[in-house]
Amino acid sequence: MLFLGIGFLGWLIATIAFRFIGQYLLDPTNIALSIGLFLATPIAMFVVITGVYFWQQVKAIERPKAALLIALPGMILDAGSVLSFSSVFPNIDPNANTLFAALMLWGYSSILATGFLPQDEL
Repeated sequence: MLFLGIGFLGWLIATIAFRFIGQYLLDPTNIALSIGLFLATPIAMFVVITGVYFWQQVKAIERPKAALLIALPGMILDAGSVLSFSSVFPNIDPNANTLFAALMLWGYSSILATGFLPQDEL
């Protein structure tokens, strides 16, 4: 239950952040910014999620389940964010919808990938 809560809290913080500063992060005409965002996302997810594993002393065998539980709330809730993109994020260019959706898939897959880290202790 804790990991679902962490996932929900992460989704909420990210959604609020995109609501207020998303127009500066998601510019479909700025390729360099988009590449930077896609490069930074897995690094940020690795740092945050492995920090959660360390904090909760999650053993390697338990990480796939923990990663799934962390990613799942956001994956479900962001389906609605993508479908109602211009209503949820009126500050972001509607043409950035595809970029947003791709970034969300990239971020959630990065979270899931942390579940398969090879080392037993972080």
